[in-house]
Amino acid sequence: MTLPTPSVIIDVDIELNPLQQAIIDALGIPPEWEPLPSHVIESIEEQLTVALAPIAHSFSAEAPLRVNKHHIATVHGCEKFHMLQREAPFAWNINTVRGTIAHKGIELLLNWRGPVIPAEIVDAAITSVAENPRESASGFLVSLTAHEMAELRGAVLGAVTNFIECFPPIKAQWRPMVEYSASYSLFDNSVIFSSRMDLVLGGPGKKVIIDLKTGRLTPTHRDDLRFYALVESLRSRQTPRQLGSYSLDAARLESEDVTEGLLQSAVRRTAHGTLLIADLVLKTREPDVRPGAQCRWCPIAESCEVGARYLRQLSGEEDSDDN
Repeated sequence: MTLPTPSVIIDVDIELNPLQQAIIDALGIPPEWEPLPSHVIESIEEQLTVALAPIAHSFSAEAPLRVNKHHIATVHGCEKFHMLQREAPFAWNINTVRGTIAHKGIELLLNWRGPVIPAEIVDAAITSVAENPRESASGFLVSLTAHEMAELRGAVLGAVTNFIECFPPIKAQWRPMVEYSASYSLFDNSVIFSSRMDLVLGGPGKKVIIDLKTGRLTPTHRDDLRFYALVESLRSRQTPRQLGSYSLDAARLESEDVTEGLLQSAVRRTAHGTLLIADLVLKTREPDVRPGAQCRWCPIAESCEVGARYLRQLSGEEDSDDN
């Protein structure tokens, strides 16, 4: 059947369950929708350039300042944690690799031929990553014991199954792109903003950018998507239409339209964060220590007085200053 709603991304000719229909309705194009005018992009580009002028000659194309969503998010939290993350090699674990394998499974699903059996897709995703030496997670996967691999497989299977059952089937006409990369640079490639988007639907000027999350949704995820929208707008000179965070565990979508106000907010946050990062990389000052959620997995939490106290307060072992 063809659903009568005027707001769908594209006509869907199969029966959808309520969760799938809710996503179609949320991500659809309203009849009154119009793309943002080009002067909006010109304005945010000028704002970003002016705001970052103080570091225009601090880096070079050979040794650029690279900025991504994780850098912006962490520097706005604890700067000490940001620097530890920036300087230390990334260490895989079951939780972090779960998202990577789930994303690979969904990527394979988009081009899967034959019966859609979640377990087969998950096994193919694990094999694809494990046997690809260019995948940074391959070594970690190969090192897993049988019971660790079973634990990982079960966690990914749940996420992929939820996606198949709760997300509307993605048609080729939606022009889906998985792990879509975009970048934008300033000052002769000396400052580079990069992004890697989980799932993008729609053509130029009408793109919907979706982040697929295997954990709970947080306010930081919305800021991450706004950073994506900013980079994509500056790179392509066309703004995305909508952003969405989708929880594979909860089958829940949080979406928002891309507006001029959203992009203005993204420019301010990105510019401020980039200046903070530049200060820290150039070592013009010592990083600030700010307690927060990152203290739970910070490698120096036990030796950091501020972080240790925050964790004690969080567990009820010590009263906060407000009491």
